[in-house]
Amino acid sequence: MAQERILGPYERFSLARSLVGVAPVVAFTALLPSSHPPVESAQVAQAVTELLARHPLLSCSVAGATTAQPRFRRHKVRPEDVLVESAETGRVVDEALLDALEAVKDAGVEQAPLWRVWLSGSDQQGRRRLTVAVHHVLSDGSSTRNLFAELLSLVRAPVPSSEKKTGEALSLAPTLEATVDVRPSTLSLVKVLFSEFVAPRLPSLFCPSPPTVFPNPPIVPPYLQQTALKHLALSPAAVARLKACARAHGIATLHPVLYIAALAALSNAAPPGTAIHGESPISLRDPAVGHPSIGGNYVCSLSTTHGAPDPRAPFWQSCAAYAARLADPDERAGAKGGMGMLAYVPDGPVEDEDGQQRTRFNMWMEEKLEAAEPWSASFEVSNLGVLPVTGWEGDGEEDALGEVYWAQAGMALGPALAINPVAVRNGSLAITLTYRGGSIDENTATAVWQAYERVLRRLAGEEGVAQDLTFEELAK
Repeated sequence: MAQERILGPYERFSLARSLVGVAPVVAFTALLPSSHPPVESAQVAQAVTELLARHPLLSCSVAGATTAQPRFRRHKVRPEDVLVESAETGRVVDEALLDALEAVKDAGVEQAPLWRVWLSGSDQQGRRRLTVAVHHVLSDGSSTRNLFAELLSLVRAPVPSSEKKTGEALSLAPTLEATVDVRPSTLSLVKVLFSEFVAPRLPSLFCPSPPTVFPNPPIVPPYLQQTALKHLALSPAAVARLKACARAHGIATLHPVLYIAALAALSNAAPPGTAIHGESPISLRDPAVGHPSIGGNYVCSLSTTHGAPDPRAPFWQSCAAYAARLADPDERAGAKGGMGMLAYVPDGPVEDEDGQQRTRFNMWMEEKLEAAEPWSASFEVSNLGVLPVTGWEGDGEEDALGEVYWAQAGMALGPALAINPVAVRNGSLAITLTYRGGSIDENTATAVWQAYERVLRRLAGEEGVAQDLTFEELAK
């Protein structure tokens, strides 16, 4: 009998989005430096074979996807099912990532594999682009980062195959809910149930509507639009200055700075009378409870309501306050409980008006996507940190990986704007912005992104030293 495992509620959440055409997909790309001998497709195929042997979830499809008990089912997957080789050269970052996100989305979930690897032809400098995309139902952001790094490492230094040594003995990665206590507190549960089921039925006198979360309402429904992407990169020197500036203001890591920089950019774009909400994903991946390095979804999100746009807010004080919030055990427990809320989504088989068999969970997802204001947050800043060691670090730019970026599909509910940073071992930092193109005014999206870049570059320069900098001074 084939290896199978029932999907957990968080995996169901990813699956439900996929079934209505907005599959959550994560992609990484990099330029391999020219080498002698050059990288050949056989090396990549061998690396893919090894990954399939080490990480059994990578060989799975989703069986019974439209039922109330969808399950992972393991198959025999060949490297040629995963690897796509192309003679095409010169593909830019945006094209490589967007095409990868779209290809995995279009492949669906009912046939394995749910991930792909692309190897381009060599450009004039002898470099080849390697791109990986994985469906989120299989793999969260940190898992996909690890997958990309392990693939690069295996291409660089192949190892004897472990397929015969492991084979079917490896079990499928466990669910988040079976390994992490994500049960919400009673108070949190009551609040959510009230806001979802009671408040909408009360007269506005007793329950006034909260301010609209920017950038709601969308111009067109986001679930009908494709992902749009913008990107920027900071040099190792700029990143070093940014880190030094953060430490000088008592901020130990870059994530609070990257997050508050986004808040500053949005505060200068959001109209008065709206509210800005932000999210920070927090990895819960822990080998001590049986989580593998690759495969599975072990993450929660810390949600923060920032209220009305405030261009005069002090930047460094805001960073310090947010860093403290991120480290607060109670806040992190609340973020875990937010994931546990998915267990309370109505489920079970139901027949729709056309006589088709559906599930209440999937119908709930459709209602969320079709809402007049589908975005519950303005932005998200991911925190994947540094790409693990790959063997491609090199001694200089010519010997190292180039253009290392990652992106996730634009979200049709949750955060409207996703900011996706990743650092590499030489010290550079690459960041993408993804969103549903056409659902947000393009001039607004561009203005936010340009303001975000201005904030980061000013912080990395002499301007970042001042203690009393405001959002407006940095973003305009």
